[in-house]
Amino acid sequence: MNNAILDNSQSSAMLSYDSQQRWTQLVSQTYFPLTLNYGHAQAPFQGSLKVWKAEGSDFSLSRLCSYKAEYSRSQSQIAQDDHASFLVTIPLRTQVFFSQHGRSLDCPPGHFIVEQGDAPYRFGYEDPNDMWVFKIPSQAMNHRIRRPERYSQHCFSAQKGIGCAFVEFLMICSQRVNECSSDDQNRLFEQALSMLSLVLEQDERVLNSDQSHLKTAHLMRIERYISAHLGDPELTPARIAAFCGISLRYLHKLFSGSGYTVREWVKVQRLEAAHRDLAASPQGVNIGEIAYRWGFSEQAQFCRAFKQHFGISASELRNDSA
Repeated sequence: MNNAILDNSQSSAMLSYDSQQRWTQLVSQTYFPLTLNYGHAQAPFQGSLKVWKAEGSDFSLSRLCSYKAEYSRSQSQIAQDDHASFLVTIPLRTQVFFSQHGRSLDCPPGHFIVEQGDAPYRFGYEDPNDMWVFKIPSQAMNHRIRRPERYSQHCFSAQKGIGCAFVEFLMICSQRVNECSSDDQNRLFEQALSMLSLVLEQDERVLNSDQSHLKTAHLMRIERYISAHLGDPELTPARIAAFCGISLRYLHKLFSGSGYTVREWVKVQRLEAAHRDLAASPQGVNIGEIAYRWGFSEQAQFCRAFKQHFGISASELRNDSA
């Protein structure tokens, strides 16, 4: 059929060869503007796309099946796009190729890749394919993972352990997300992002993808220490530096290109953790209790920082989630 319908819960399209333009439009609407190259296939092109989207956010999960295609993202398309995102692509049928930041890789079934949407790239497959695609707003990705663009250089295993659990959880999301309220839909996808962050941050290969192996090793050690001690109000830059065996001056230097100071990064991680707790807690839970749980010494200070960061007060979020 030539008519393709896109909605917030599920969409599908089966398109003939003369409808390639419509397929390009549908894919670009689902993810972000892309250029598609279909090659010189003689047989009619066919593709199907199902989308599960969290209401009120840019999170989505999709199942894309199609004949051979190549997708590319240009700098001009990025410049015209106001909503930056990352895509996590999980091929099920045949391998995909991916090129970004001057590095090319092949990703076979049983693995997945992370595509940075605000940088040019090329992606595709030579044979008919079936894929899961998890779309994550860049803001959410950056709040959870420092410099997530580092991870577009590698292919990650989903065959066992936390990587397998992450992919299986996405499949559960596709089965249950339409049964959930809009708030619970976002909680599901936030949980999927939490699982993804565990997969990425446990992968040591990123150490070799940076210009400085030692610098990246220090940063990963610092990030893990901060994540494990967010609830400690005495988590100071001096304490972090001492644990990691570096000087306080060098610690600040390591963060100088990240867009955050050390204290700002700790504060953002605490606020994100508190936000997740508030969204998941019943209305009777005390806001101060959650603030103290995540290392804030004063409830008033926490409430001011929370509203400044999220644009909504902690009490409003808790009441909306009840």
